[in-house]
Amino acid sequence: MSLTDRIIHSIYGLPPPTSGIRKEPMQVLAVGISRSGTDSLREALHILGFNHTHHGFDTILPPSSLEGIYRLLQKKYTNAPEANTTNKLTAEDFDSILLNSVGVSDLFAAEFAPELIEAYPDAKVILNVRQDLDSWYRSMQNTMGYFDKNPIDWDWCKSWFSADLFWIRQTMSRTMMPRFFRGSFESNGKWVYEQHVAMVRGLGLPDDRLLEWSVEDGWEPLCRFLGKPVPEIPFPSGNPPKAWAERIGKTMEAHHKRAVRNMLIFGALTLIISVIL
Repeated sequence: MSLTDRIIHSIYGLPPPTSGIRKEPMQVLAVGISRSGTDSLREALHILGFNHTHHGFDTILPPSSLEGIYRLLQKKYTNAPEANTTNKLTAEDFDSILLNSVGVSDLFAAEFAPELIEAYPDAKVILNVRQDLDSWYRSMQNTMGYFDKNPIDWDWCKSWFSADLFWIRQTMSRTMMPRFFRGSFESNGKWVYEQHVAMVRGLGLPDDRLLEWSVEDGWEPLCRFLGKPVPEIPFPSGNPPKAWAERIGKTMEAHHKRAVRNMLIFGALTLIISVIL
């Protein structure tokens, strides 16, 4: 860790990820991009007995894994041996985030898809897709689009007074979203989506390891692929944009209130010190 990173961690450090020995093997890698049925799939996997699948909510909601994900992004992209290449990541690297998970999905899984597939060679791979590209794009704009911009504004000011807001901006808005969507989701989202799907298809995984699936396919192909009986309940309905906004919004509101409180405390202390001196 560089000196700069050490200073940042000392100021904005989040609770460290769980350490220890993996008790259950990684079993499912759902490498489709966000808003491609990731939450429906997470719920479905839980019903089928896969007790924890890391999802975007685990990235942002407390206890947040954002700082750890930022370190993985740094390792992947920083000081790669040659231009247009990335550094190798191992299961040990990923277990710093995924130690207690038997599955992983959402943008984290999409961002690190090739690395995860190599790091966990025995895990099944699901390429969860959205049948309507325009519908997917609109859904992303109404949810993850929040993280696509990084303006210097009031929210930017508050991010310096909250570790959670700092890492949301640093990891999501400044690193993961612009890296994955080549600078801008708004401009590049659709072709990056298509390129990502083509990339996973092009890895040459055997049929018994890769399933291309959408929510409309429901239980049967998913259960057949995973070797599980089909549940006698409807397939989970997932996470519409309104529900996503409400769930994330409550957390963000708490972060912003805490940041404003810290700003006021900092301002008051600065004023008191200036008067004393």
